[in-house]
Amino acid sequence: MELVERDAYLDVLAEHYQRLVNGVGHTVFLGGEAGVGKTSLVNRFLDGIAGKAKIYTGACDSLFTPRPLGPLYDIAGQLGKPLLELLRNEKDRALIFTSFLQALSIPEAPVVLVFEDIHWADEATIDFIKFLARRIARIPCLFLLTYRDEEANFYIPLKALFGELPAGLFTKLMVQRLSREAVDRMALEKGYASGKEVYALTSGNPFYVTEILASYSPGIPEKVKDAILTVFHTRDETTQALWEFLSILPSGIDYKKAEQIDSNFPAGLEHCMRSGIIVNKNDFLYFKHELYRIAIEESMTPYRRKSLHHRILQIMLDCPVEFNNLSEVVHHARLADDRATVARLAPQAAKEAAGLGAHLQASKLYLTAIEYTDPSDPALVELYERHAYECYLTNQIAPAIASQQTVLAMWRERKVKLREGDTLRFLSRLWWFSGHREQSIALAREAIEVLENGFPTRERALAYSNLAQLSMLADDPENTLLWGNKAIDLAQRMDDQEILSHALNNVGAVQVKFSHDATEGTAKLQESLAIALKNGLHEHAARAYTNLSYSYVLIRQYKKAAAIFDEGLKYCEERDLKSWSYYMESERVKILLDTGAWPEAEALALSLLSNALQPITTKIGAIVTLARLKTRRGAFEEARQFIDEGKRIAPQTSEAQRIVPVLTAAMEFSWITGEPLPLEELKAAEESLFFQKDTSWHYTALAYWMHKCGLSLNDKTKIEFVGPFRLEIEGDWKAAADEWEQAGCRYEHALALLAGDEKHQKQGILLLDEMGATATSEMLKLKLKGLGVRNIPRGPRESTRNNPAQLTGRQIEILTLLQGGAPNKEIADKLFISPKTVDHHISAILSKLEVSSRAKAVLEAQKLGILK
Repeated sequence: MELVERDAYLDVLAEHYQRLVNGVGHTVFLGGEAGVGKTSLVNRFLDGIAGKAKIYTGACDSLFTPRPLGPLYDIAGQLGKPLLELLRNEKDRALIFTSFLQALSIPEAPVVLVFEDIHWADEATIDFIKFLARRIARIPCLFLLTYRDEEANFYIPLKALFGELPAGLFTKLMVQRLSREAVDRMALEKGYASGKEVYALTSGNPFYVTEILASYSPGIPEKVKDAILTVFHTRDETTQALWEFLSILPSGIDYKKAEQIDSNFPAGLEHCMRSGIIVNKNDFLYFKHELYRIAIEESMTPYRRKSLHHRILQIMLDCPVEFNNLSEVVHHARLADDRATVARLAPQAAKEAAGLGAHLQASKLYLTAIEYTDPSDPALVELYERHAYECYLTNQIAPAIASQQTVLAMWRERKVKLREGDTLRFLSRLWWFSGHREQSIALAREAIEVLENGFPTRERALAYSNLAQLSMLADDPENTLLWGNKAIDLAQRMDDQEILSHALNNVGAVQVKFSHDATEGTAKLQESLAIALKNGLHEHAARAYTNLSYSYVLIRQYKKAAAIFDEGLKYCEERDLKSWSYYMESERVKILLDTGAWPEAEALALSLLSNALQPITTKIGAIVTLARLKTRRGAFEEARQFIDEGKRIAPQTSEAQRIVPVLTAAMEFSWITGEPLPLEELKAAEESLFFQKDTSWHYTALAYWMHKCGLSLNDKTKIEFVGPFRLEIEGDWKAAADEWEQAGCRYEHALALLAGDEKHQKQGILLLDEMGATATSEMLKLKLKGLGVRNIPRGPRESTRNNPAQLTGRQIEILTLLQGGAPNKEIADKLFISPKTVDHHISAILSKLEVSSRAKAVLEAQKLGILK
């Protein structure tokens, strides 16, 4: 059958297949509305390479809670029995994912892997997609994924996926409807005088167009659904019964189950497959399109649907447990209104989903279990606890708090003080995540009050360490050390390595923040990390990596910070610790900004903000980076927008480590533009600074920018300033410049030089011009002219002025290689840089040229005369 208006898409797939043959893997997402022809397009492409490549296909199902790793079960059957056994018995996702990666790395033949309908994917499958897509360039595999774009907009894990993958590793193809001209041609071929009515009815949706023109019924039906049901009603009773059963099975049906339902079904299936209505995929039978299934399912009465679900449920329950997918069984039990079966199996299905990392599905299944469990059942409190925890892991903080409040009420009613105290501790953590710090600390203190009355030390130690963590985040060193050391003491007495790692982390982080010498603090953070790694405490290791790299950034030891960051990010990505990966990326933005890698900083910051799942704590770092870059480059309106957004969201955290960077960005904006600071910002700055009692790197930076803006540093402050900022405040510009240069902070080095003599002032201007800090440079040139300085450097080099997009030399090198069709790995090898650095450069190029793809970047550069 001819595919109309699809050659351009097939050409793109063919191009990526050719690169695959040459050893370069890639990921392609094909999006579009239901019925637009995504599957037909993929099938046509697969037909063209049949016999030349190993082809594996999997699908996601439209279940109430999708089966965890559903597509992997599909392809495991094709890859071999050992992988299927691994899926059924292994709970370590890292091992599962790595085993599939190895199985797909077949050296003797290229591999094409297809996942269909990923808008129905469970969270664990989304994580596998991310895992494979990030490594795709290293293996001979072309990864094709189809999804409905209208569904993707409402499924946050899928929407976030596109923001988490490096731009150079995937391609998005949006499959469009047919044009009016194409529908006219198709109608003429079927004997219609015109396609006008067909197009008006279908808007060019290929599935609808094809069904109407297939002449299943005379003329054009009033509704497309009628075309499908007309076919249904012309079949015999056995076929109709088969189709009805198949319509309630989004996961399809195998021959054995079909025969169990009705011994006549297999014969009917053969006839339906010959007519093309039903298709065979991996020995499972489906309708040729999901729209067929939905139309028939919706045409049945509620009673008929319920009875069919009940029949399927009985067949599933009669099968051995290992042959059933629990999520699917729960799906049919719900729709059969079998409350006892749902109450019995939903918790098991939730536990299985959580074990595989499908935490969003687990939260839904625990909620289902709660709905179907008798209110008097003692097990209900545990279901609420698990629901709260799964919601916490998936950033559903409001429902997590609601469930945990219910848990608290239940333990109080039963007068179980130990569980009450532990519930209060976790509830305080949830309130902190929701941005309510005061409520969080109040609950943390209440937890300690409940647990200090002779209860087992582990729960008390956890409560101590929790309050220490909250105090550390609030820049309260006194309470951090008080409660943190209590937790350390109890943890050591109990030999509880998990609590010890957590408490050392809190104490170490605050010691770095509030001391001249960070040695003791970093040593505790390193000890916390070592304990977590040794004992396989993944979340604690991720937190230790995060705080250790952050601490090195804070004290301007960027080489150590970068090394810890790289190690930590690899650790988090291998274990799909998403929230920690995001947080560490936000720290990397700070490293890139401070060390003068501005294009990479801008690209990474924009990438972080494009992700809908980012929490406020991650967003603030990206927002501040972009505000400062836009200010320094003279894009003042954009800078103001970022600063305003930072001022809007930072106070929600009630944490100085989020608020102070926004204040310093606002002060730098005021210093460069000459615009006065609003009174409320002056007051916030003074309050942040004057109430501090100890040494602090954060507040020294704030004091530095207050000093730059000509604001008086009131004697009320008891803070002891540290680092090169202190040297500048005290007027020792030469020592400050030397320290900034040694740290690798080019911008701050330039500003320190500009406080010196004429020779060094000119050096500072040259540095600013070289970095692209045009607004900073122009403002300072005017000041120097006013002071009578002559022969001030004029500005960017001629090569940069002739470059309308202000691309760096490295970016032009990369553009030239892109023009020749080089992939990221080849570019990295030629320029002796990492593929990730190439990806950041490409993102910066796309941003500067205001285009959305590499090909468009090359075309735009040619138009601007940057490329010939």
